[in-house]
Amino acid sequence: MIGWYCIATFPYYDNQKHRNAFKRRPVLVISKADDTDFVTLPISKVSHRENLDIEYDIAIQIADYPLMNLHTDSFIRTHKQTITNKSSIIKQVVNVKEKYQDLWLEILSKVEDFQMNLINTGLE
Repeated sequence: MIGWYCIATFPYYDNQKHRNAFKRRPVLVISKADDTDFVTLPISKVSHRENLDIEYDIAIQIADYPLMNLHTDSFIRTHKQTITNKSSIIKQVVNVKEKYQDLWLEILSKVEDFQMNLINTGLE
């Protein structure tokens, strides 16, 4: 599963219906957290471009990565790692690690940079 671009379900609170609901979100699996969970990165169109992180967000153009079946140009948010239970992953789309090796290596490099910055900041 590591290296796969997937679709996963995530819970949210629906303010209009006043109840919990689920929505589908694209993620990239970068590691295994334990027997039932994966470390994932969100893939987002980032509607408000002022919220982009120039250091850690990686632009994904539809034309450059056709196997990802994106609906719009998007960003891999390498500084927004989360844990996703394997039961929440409902669809595997493409193995980025195999099909887009240069992109995969760039993602891992940015994740490593973020983690090292996090560690160094914590030591100060």
